[in-house]
Amino acid sequence: MFHGGSEFSSGGEGHLKLLIKTLYFIRKDILIWLSYRTQLVLGLLSGFVGIVQFGFIGKFIAQGNYFPLIERYGGDILAYFITGSVFMSYTNLALMTFKGVIQREQSMGTLEYILLSKTPLWQLFLFSFVSSFFFTTLNITLIFLGLVYLFSVHITPNFLEALVVLFTVMLPLMGIGLLSASIVLVTKRGDPVGWLYTTLSGLFSGIYFPVEILPDWIRPVSYLIPSTYGIDLLRRVLMRGEHLSSVSEGLVLLAATGTVLISAGIVAFKRSFNQARLRGSLSWY
Repeated sequence: MFHGGSEFSSGGEGHLKLLIKTLYFIRKDILIWLSYRTQLVLGLLSGFVGIVQFGFIGKFIAQGNYFPLIERYGGDILAYFITGSVFMSYTNLALMTFKGVIQREQSMGTLEYILLSKTPLWQLFLFSFVSSFFFTTLNITLIFLGLVYLFSVHITPNFLEALVVLFTVMLPLMGIGLLSASIVLVTKRGDPVGWLYTTLSGLFSGIYFPVEILPDWIRPVSYLIPSTYGIDLLRRVLMRGEHLSSVSEGLVLLAATGTVLISAGIVAFKRSFNQARLRGSLSWY
């Protein structure tokens, strides 16, 4: 995929080595995570307090009000807010991981050494993404359990199918994340692609409010953003208990979009990589 490092052996042995590397990478992050215990506790508390605030807001809004625009998801305003918040966490994960790897290695001056090692850059991307996905899912699962207990949030325990939806919607988001990383590789700071997508998602994807609220003249923007389809599928699976068979068309659309965007991201990253290498600026920060 990207230059740097020798290729691992093909077949089952190569896959096993890749899996072992991934597990070692997660173990490394767990040890780092546990070594900063104060930060660990404060991070978990901050996440929990933030979601609890959503809980009280949703509970307050739900008293004496009716929300016909979310009836197709079951009508639970608190569950609507929570699923939107969860989805945005995964959106930030996909958009930030790849450029975060580049910025971290550039700031430490180790990017060129990584490229010369036996762990190519694409593997570093993969390990970082899997590790971040693991920690994000663990954190959100703990918060979900607390919410269900404290506020009786109506969430259908269809988590396996929800994970399939999340993995699928992550494909186009990963493609956008690669585009962001390709820009950061050259500019070092400043990422208009990630900023623009995050802004558009918050305004037009139905994450925090139904897209039907938007004026007719600007609503079509919503249907150009992958997150619009992703959050819709996630809510249908979690809030209505729908199965993958009923959301298969949306999953196919997201997978196809993801294939296009990841391909575009790879091409853009290769060009940015070659440009930075020719300029001798790979390790600049």
